[in-house]
Amino acid sequence: MEFNFISPRKNALVYIIKILSGSLILWYGLRALGLHEPYWAMISLIIVTEPDMTVAKANFKARLVNTISGCVIACLSLVIFGATFFAMLIAMTLAVIVAMLWQNYPSNWRLGPVTVVILMSAAFSGGGVDEELHLALLRVSEVMAGSIVALLQTVIYMQIQKWQRNDS
Repeated sequence: MEFNFISPRKNALVYIIKILSGSLILWYGLRALGLHEPYWAMISLIIVTEPDMTVAKANFKARLVNTISGCVIACLSLVIFGATFFAMLIAMTLAVIVAMLWQNYPSNWRLGPVTVVILMSAAFSGGGVDEELHLALLRVSEVMAGSIVALLQTVIYMQIQKWQRNDS
């Protein structure tokens, strides 16, 4: 009797190793730099992680474009409309419109409106616009760190594969 429903897909071990090792690097590295909750970096690592460089680069671009777009729209909305539920709805709508009107916008466009919601909902706690603008820049930095670690891991993985092919 064969249990195909529990057999792992190709590259499952690669994903596990890259996500765990990248998470350790980001968690301890960013905490050492003073960022005590590097969750966005870890989320970006997971989103970008791929064994194939072409796919990893596309994921990196999509993550970066969506995060920057969402941050800019959220920050502008906070400055113009304030931290209200209706401002968040307007900003989400703008994020979707930007994604749908921008030629060659990354396919996982939903990350833009998600970024808007995350940033604007944090403003509801009353931290103020200055704090939210700082938070937005911090989140972009986290996204970059996580995405860069994922890309570097792909480079290392591809180099290891190349060495293995040369040895055989």
